[in-house]
Amino acid sequence: MSLHLSASLSRRLLIILAAAMLVALVVTVYSLLEYVDKEAEEVLDTRLLLTAENLLRQARWQLREGNLNEVWLSLETVRGLENAWLTKFALADKKAFDEEQERTRIRSYIWLTGSEGKVVVGQILPGYNPNHARERKLRSVQYDGAEWRVAEVHQDGLHLHIAQREDLRAYLVKEIGMKLMEKQLIAIPVIIFVLWLGIRRGLRPLSRLSDQIASRKPDNLKPVQLDQVPVEIKPLVESINTLLARLEASLESERRFTSDAAHELRSPLAVVRNLARILAGAHSLKEVQSSALLLDKSAVRMAELLSQLLHLARLDSLVNMKDLRPVSLRGLMREVIGELLPNAISHGVNLSYMAETEFQIMGDRGLLKLLFQNVLGNAIKYGKKDVEVHAHVLNQVLTIKVLDDGSGVAAEDLPRLFERFFRSQDAKQQAEGSGLGLSIVRRVVELHGFTVGASNRSDGGLCVEVGIPATAWEHAEASEQESVS
Repeated sequence: MSLHLSASLSRRLLIILAAAMLVALVVTVYSLLEYVDKEAEEVLDTRLLLTAENLLRQARWQLREGNLNEVWLSLETVRGLENAWLTKFALADKKAFDEEQERTRIRSYIWLTGSEGKVVVGQILPGYNPNHARERKLRSVQYDGAEWRVAEVHQDGLHLHIAQREDLRAYLVKEIGMKLMEKQLIAIPVIIFVLWLGIRRGLRPLSRLSDQIASRKPDNLKPVQLDQVPVEIKPLVESINTLLARLEASLESERRFTSDAAHELRSPLAVVRNLARILAGAHSLKEVQSSALLLDKSAVRMAELLSQLLHLARLDSLVNMKDLRPVSLRGLMREVIGELLPNAISHGVNLSYMAETEFQIMGDRGLLKLLFQNVLGNAIKYGKKDVEVHAHVLNQVLTIKVLDDGSGVAAEDLPRLFERFFRSQDAKQQAEGSGLGLSIVRRVVELHGFTVGASNRSDGGLCVEVGIPATAWEHAEASEQESVS
């Protein structure tokens, strides 16, 4: 696992860095070629102008002495040198061409003209239109399928022109670019290899961390040590530690839940087993009937306990609520009270629901029904005569209070009232139960984003209060005080 992870990250980083290097190489070489081309043009143009000026000074002196042949010889000598020089670069650059043809090809022209534009000596570039301005000048012209660079210098009515093909410039730029590319191509594999070694070494802590987690036993949920963890992955490790803590708490809760459930089921199962033995040895119909009633009571208690356990298991598996729909509070309370009415009558308890107006709650109708069944069922079990449900709005929060007139709960037991399997000593003496009802209520409230709390009433009894935020309810219709009883 660790090798695969490390190799994957290494390969990804290596590809990204290599691609970035190639892009940087292309940009760098292109920029350098542009710079070299510009610099080469400036250097060669300066050289061309200086050569023309030197030739013009020499030609003026020789013409003043009347040595026209000397002028011609000087111009031809320079032209021959220039042509040989350019031909050498052309042959180096174009080896595919015929060498003899390249050697005889003219690559430079030098000529001297008078003030009227008549050629005094030299060979003019065919089709060239001279400019007899007084300032020196450089021009680019097209001839014979190539670009020519022409330098013009003027002095005392004499005009010297040097025309030179662009072979040298193109060759210089190409040669410099190729040399740069060769060196870069040699350097890239070396750099990539160094990067690969560096990435492997840099990811070694991640590999060690992966090995450490992979080698753990399934029951080892202790936090991962952060001492040698790189700063970049500390947030990830901290998230893993948070997840491990939640998982440990969840497993501990499940272990406690299983232990408590086994304990709760042990008593009714023992009763059922004893009653079965009594029934097996009964000598009269009265004993059989008495044992059968107790057996039925134990079976009902086990059925209720299993039903609540199944409800809790289902609620625990839910992460978030979906398909929330508006639920009529009055309709919901009418349905819940109707189902609990036989139980309330058997306990001699009156049920009533009162509200300022009709409300609609956004939620899951089935879970909301389960919530109020457990709250009201708990109130019926411990109440004496009256169980009332009041709904009103306070500070934009819809508050639903379930009030009973029982003996209440000891102050020290109130914080634990919604814990699983918790039952106060007074509750154990007053009625049978499993201590799961209010735990189910708390879980349903958590899933909906509501709040729930319990407090003792000043005139005796318990008040369970469910708070629904403004975003989860709305007025359905304006009416007088609604009552269901």
